[in-house]
Amino acid sequence: MHPILKDRARLGTYLLGWVPVALLLLVAGRTLGWTWLGSTLVALPLAILGSGLFLTSWHLCRAFPLERTQGRGRWPAWLMAALVLGNLWAGCGWLIAWGLGRFPDLKVDPRAWSTPWAFFASMGTLLYLGSLALHYVLAALEQRRTSERTEQELRVLAREAELKALRAQLNPHFLFNSLNSISALTTLDPGRAREMCVLLSTFLRTSLRLGEQGSVPLAEELELARSYLAIEQIRFGSRLQVAWEVDEALKAVEVPTLLLQPLVENAIKHGIAQVPEGGLLRIAVVPHGPYAEVTVENPVDADAEPPVGLGLGLQQVKQRLQGCFGHHTYFQTRIQEGRHTVVFGIPREPKEAQP
Repeated sequence: MHPILKDRARLGTYLLGWVPVALLLLVAGRTLGWTWLGSTLVALPLAILGSGLFLTSWHLCRAFPLERTQGRGRWPAWLMAALVLGNLWAGCGWLIAWGLGRFPDLKVDPRAWSTPWAFFASMGTLLYLGSLALHYVLAALEQRRTSERTEQELRVLAREAELKALRAQLNPHFLFNSLNSISALTTLDPGRAREMCVLLSTFLRTSLRLGEQGSVPLAEELELARSYLAIEQIRFGSRLQVAWEVDEALKAVEVPTLLLQPLVENAIKHGIAQVPEGGLLRIAVVPHGPYAEVTVENPVDADAEPPVGLGLGLQQVKQRLQGCFGHHTYFQTRIQEGRHTVVFGIPREPKEAQP
């Protein structure tokens, strides 16, 4: 919607800005020998008409945004539109004066319009350019507010994802399974019970630390996933096999914090845990053009109904990627031959991570 029309305060300020224009037109009419009434009857409708006519510069502003078009393409369009609208406005003034010329007492003579036409056309051209500049300023403000709103929504989404991940790590089911495994191992294998206690403590401490940061190197996300999977491997035993394929050069790539964790949890909860014989969980980080491509692949129950759309965890990961990197990312999911695969790309260079 038009940035001036959708805001009453802006619309009121814009209309007040035309009051000096109307006064200037009134003075111009008096200098031409028109009566006060005749000058008012020309100036007032012409100012009202101009206030509406020059709002159309918003469309030109949208057609030629400053950040996407070159100056050589903008300037001719700006000048041509200003000249056309300025002369159109002056022509409307002539029509008003022609109508008032039927009343001799007003002393509005449209036959002597050559001088005021040039004045009004020049004035209209300048007013259109001023309106165009105003719309560019408003567009910049709108873009800034949109960016701030998007950034705020991204922070909220990141916080929600963080809290969701922490709740998943601390929920009774997860703790019950882990503690139950520790309890069983204390008599059968005390050494592994101690190992699982250490792994659980490390995992919770690391997840809490990462949750306080906006972004982390990919290496830290992978380390958190390793801690989580180490605990789950003790629980699932031979049912859970993990294959890592990580390019060492990509470990320094910055990623949103707790981005990988929901995907690994989904792979365990909806994949390994649902397949009686378990299977192989594959996590890969490989270069793919300008991206670090991350793949999380796990087995799924062949008899289960395929999910409709993306799950909440997958949807949040996708939204966070788009919020952080804009169109400089991609996110894909597929189920094929009994395997569920999530693939997404993260820009390898910081300059490419701008929306």
